[in-house]
Amino acid sequence: MKRVLKPISAAISLLLALAAFSGCIKYVAIDEYGYVMTIGIDKGETLAYRYCFIIQVEGDTQEASDAKNIVVSAEGNTIHEAINIVEVSVPFQLHFGRTNYLLFSKDVAQTGYITRFIGESFKNLGVRRSTKLMVILDNCLEYCSGIVSKNNPNTSKRQYSILREYSSEGLTPMTNIALFTQNVNAKRGDNIVTLGAIDYSIPSEEIPGSTSDKSIDPNSTTAGIKRTGGLRSYYMGCAVFDGGIMKGVLNGGDTETILMAKGLFHNGRLTYGEGEDQIVLLLKNGGMPKVDISLEPAPKGELSLVLQCHVESGELDVGYEKWNDELKPRLEEYMCNELKRVFELCRSMNSDAYEIGKYAAMHFSSVEDWENYNWKERYSELEMQFNVSLYIENEEINSLGG
Repeated sequence: MKRVLKPISAAISLLLALAAFSGCIKYVAIDEYGYVMTIGIDKGETLAYRYCFIIQVEGDTQEASDAKNIVVSAEGNTIHEAINIVEVSVPFQLHFGRTNYLLFSKDVAQTGYITRFIGESFKNLGVRRSTKLMVILDNCLEYCSGIVSKNNPNTSKRQYSILREYSSEGLTPMTNIALFTQNVNAKRGDNIVTLGAIDYSIPSEEIPGSTSDKSIDPNSTTAGIKRTGGLRSYYMGCAVFDGGIMKGVLNGGDTETILMAKGLFHNGRLTYGEGEDQIVLLLKNGGMPKVDISLEPAPKGELSLVLQCHVESGELDVGYEKWNDELKPRLEEYMCNELKRVFELCRSMNSDAYEIGKYAAMHFSSVEDWENYNWKERYSELEMQFNVSLYIENEEINSLGG
């Protein structure tokens, strides 16, 4: 019995000794942290970059409803220089464990800095690989100020709404650090990234008494249309990349088309025709696309897509025969043309946004052979054919009167 007690006594003594020295371990109380929800990066005026941060600060009661968000910024040649400047001006330490978004202004994204920033800062900051990326048409500081509303202080809810819209409408993609880096390194497809902008027709809360400018450029409004109320900052469409360099932007409709081609489309609406002949369809994913591709003498491929649809408005009383013989072929041809148009638009930017390279890579038995083929150089020669098949579930076909 004594032999058993001796090791136990030794273990207890060791624990007590460790407890005595526990004061040497660095401790930061929860209210001493400023949780960085968003990082934004613009070009700087004095130094290379201006970094801005949306910071969630715990309230006095440490309840979620008591938390508040603030926006701070500083210039630096690296983000670490900016952090040092910010931290001497706020009474808390910046913590990046809750960061949901990295924002890059269009000017910065076009330089290819995103890849370098991720490589230099990812591990040191402790940002999660699931952190999502956005490109901002204007500057990130204004965009961040447009997110933080006095009437809606919960920035995390605002950011979650982007995920909700991605699943329900398909007007914007969802790209995180892990996916972006994988596509850049593997060179089997190119990224599209959520596109953010500022609606200058909405008054700024930072400027007391500010009003909408009646002579404002229509392109500086939400999708070219003025609106009343809401946050200044919004998101719609995508930035298109060639490797790590941004090459252009696409609107929400074209973004839906890319997501269909990639098999990432969930739900969306298609408006076809004009006036009394206009039809609005609710489209749903009918499964992953089928892609066949040959590589010699030049790359050539065929993408086939199946979509489920529901007639939301228009010719609701259309008969089964008219749907099958007239409307369905017209709509399928229209969607094939759209897939081809957006593909050629992306190809003109040398962006494999449809990720056809993933299917081409399956023809190679080793990474070395794939790299020697030089897909991105051959991609400019790629010719694609598109096939779309729309189908309506049996219950709805019966309701069409057929």
